[in-house]
Amino acid sequence: MRQLPGVHHLLLLALLGGVAWWVGQRAQALRQDPAAVLGALRATQGPWLPAATAAGATAREELERYDPDTLYDFINGAADAYLARGFTHCLATTYIFAGEEGTPLEVSAEVYRFATPTGARGQLEAELPAGAQPLDQGVEAWGDGGVVLALAGTDYLKLTAYASGAAAELALRRLLAAWQKGGEE
Repeated sequence: MRQLPGVHHLLLLALLGGVAWWVGQRAQALRQDPAAVLGALRATQGPWLPAATAAGATAREELERYDPDTLYDFINGAADAYLARGFTHCLATTYIFAGEEGTPLEVSAEVYRFATPTGARGQLEAELPAGAQPLDQGVEAWGDGGVVLALAGTDYLKLTAYASGAAAELALRRLLAAWQKGGEE
């Protein structure tokens, strides 16, 4: 003979109904903007540098990555200042552009991630060349013909051309524009 459902059965049904109601309420909640979620995910991955083709370069050397434990391997003498300002990650490489008269032109690219925008700005201000002028590139950027420094939130970009002249300035501006645009490494 069958027994009638007991109180514990009714409690289990009430609990199941409560969970179903809660899931239904969560399903109706406003979802995050996918672009904002993607931006937040990229921000947590660390800094990035554009592909050679995106910057108009003929090639790019292998990317080198540094963190607070390995920064001394890259910039031994200056690492203390970066760490004091909240450095978290660095990505560095060298781009090769077609220079004047067909000679290759190399541009060193380093992007540093700091814990706060204040740390990134502090490092840029400490390294800003005396003759640097603001660049009209859509981001906070300064250049002196051979060096370009730029800020974007917690990222600090440093570009250094290993030559001078119009080709070097064009390569620096192309690389800055590609970095500003965003995209894939």
